[in-house]
Amino acid sequence: MFMKILSCILFLLILSSSVKAQKTGILSGSVESNNVRYSKDEKTGALVPDDKFGSNNYLKLDYLWGNISAGLQYEGYFPSIIGYSNQLDGSKITNRYLSYTSSQLNVTVGHFYEQFGSGLIYRTYEERSLGINTAMDGVNASFTPVDFFKIKGVWGRQRTYMETGESNIRGGDVNLGIQELLHLSFKVDLGASWVNKHEDYTGPEEDFPKSVDSYAYRVQIEAGNFSLYSEYVDKGIDPSIANGFRREKGEAFLLNTGYSQKGLGINLTLRRIENMDLRSEREATGEVAMINYLPALTRQHKYALALLHPYGASVAGEIGGQLDIYYSIKKGSALGGKYGTKLHFNFAQFNNLKEGQWASPGDDVLFSDLSFDLTKKWTSKFRSVISYVNQSYNKGKIEGGSDEIIKSDIIIGDLQYKFNRKAALRGEVQHLWTKQDELNWVMGLLEFSYAPKWTVFASDMFNYGETDIHYFNVGGSYSYRSTRLALGYARNREGLQCVGGICRFVPAYTGFNLSLTTRF
Repeated sequence: MFMKILSCILFLLILSSSVKAQKTGILSGSVESNNVRYSKDEKTGALVPDDKFGSNNYLKLDYLWGNISAGLQYEGYFPSIIGYSNQLDGSKITNRYLSYTSSQLNVTVGHFYEQFGSGLIYRTYEERSLGINTAMDGVNASFTPVDFFKIKGVWGRQRTYMETGESNIRGGDVNLGIQELLHLSFKVDLGASWVNKHEDYTGPEEDFPKSVDSYAYRVQIEAGNFSLYSEYVDKGIDPSIANGFRREKGEAFLLNTGYSQKGLGINLTLRRIENMDLRSEREATGEVAMINYLPALTRQHKYALALLHPYGASVAGEIGGQLDIYYSIKKGSALGGKYGTKLHFNFAQFNNLKEGQWASPGDDVLFSDLSFDLTKKWTSKFRSVISYVNQSYNKGKIEGGSDEIIKSDIIIGDLQYKFNRKAALRGEVQHLWTKQDELNWVMGLLEFSYAPKWTVFASDMFNYGETDIHYFNVGGSYSYRSTRLALGYARNREGLQCVGGICRFVPAYTGFNLSLTTRF
């Protein structure tokens, strides 16, 4: 199988060079291969698959000729890596499309990705690290007859794992630019969306809803330093496994407002959602067959211990928001120093819904996160980031099975020293204190990079409060032009892996990992 993939890559590279030489169009593409060789680990008791090997592979091709573009995506899972569904195992061409694009008209036939508004009502996308691909197979068209008006329309069936679902999905979206229409000095956009899902039903209930309609309305304003975006969604009655076959409508409300000037940025986001699980298949669970996009609106941390208890949006019902404040202390001032100092404050909290009171949060805090960062460049070669995070994670309400609320305090130090323009050494030290769950954690990392080709690293996340297990990770990568090869060996903890506020559960495993990515 490896030789087949390698032969295919070589053929495509040769074909690409030939096409470019003939100047009849442009062929581009990418190859991604992620592989894990599992090892037995008595310390964690992680299960080792019978195959002891997992491999996720992707080949994407795009061809552009004038206003015409076409492409396909081949995927192979031999078998899929732990944490991905075994329904992905196997290989096939999963996506293919043909598009026409002009200044006013865009039409795609085949697989496509699209979004209406913020995605509360409709968004199809791919996130390989989570095993998510919700592409539609059908027709996607947009028309812009004048610069202040745009209309979109979609129709098709949604991808589920390696197949195409049976439900029909159609929708439309319009956007009106009031600024261009009325020649205003500030931006005002109005928009509306409609999405319909029709799924056959053969059960005993005569009045079971086969067709579900959802509507969204939005406004966006940008005036000077001020910005505002608001959207409301009215979701039809849609009984499914995910919502316990509730015969109730759903709704969502989003408000995002911000203010920015030199050295200062403030952003406030509020959201309320209730019964907003919208899928193309009523029997689907997890991250499969999602029509809309509901990420957690909390800070997306990049440090390991701050990600130990991540929050995923409670689509059944939640209300809350987050506040971000960014402030830069001027260079040359007493506190700013020669290179200036940057401060960042974030607070996020989401509660359950209070029955009968639309705008009031319930008594249960599902998740809260307060964090503060200080970023300072001390010299031309040395900079530091010091962070404090306080979190509360309602494990009982979110995961069920207990009444435990995990409260933790986290301190993080991130230091970087540049030896010259190419060589740099970065180190992290993190500590988490809690009296719940597995108690205290400490984490350290060292990373040396020699730009633009080499990176090597070693890290250890140690739970000294209860399990006394070291979760180590050592490895490195080599990059040459648009190709990157990475090799590592790691012990991975059981838990949620999140990207952009969307999460999936990953079992514990230990092993070697090898990844290759290239673009041509």
